[in-house]
Amino acid sequence: MATIINKYDDVAVLTVKDDLAGDSVEQFLERANQTISDGINQLVIDCGKLHVLDSHGLEALLELQTRCEELLGSVKLCAVDESCTKILEMTRLATRFESYDDLDSAVKSFR
Repeated sequence: MATIINKYDDVAVLTVKDDLAGDSVEQFLERANQTISDGINQLVIDCGKLHVLDSHGLEALLELQTRCEELLGSVKLCAVDESCTKILEMTRLATRFESYDDLDSAVKSFR
């Protein structure tokens, strides 16, 4: 799995390409945690190219949300497909994350 990070002022966008599942979650968390350590606590997770989200991926998202909230930031999602939306709803995690249809809206929501 590749995670691409782009920064827009004080917002970091992490674009997940492929899966947020199993062993690939560790690399995603390393990149995200480094971004937070670099002083950015407002994250957008771009799910437009995300294919699989499992329990490890959900735990990673929750871990990031908790860490960002401790630093007075947050994690927001964008371009979440129908299957991932259902997973978030079934696990009752949909209310933990603001979700936007597109990247631009998600980034602007921090302003």
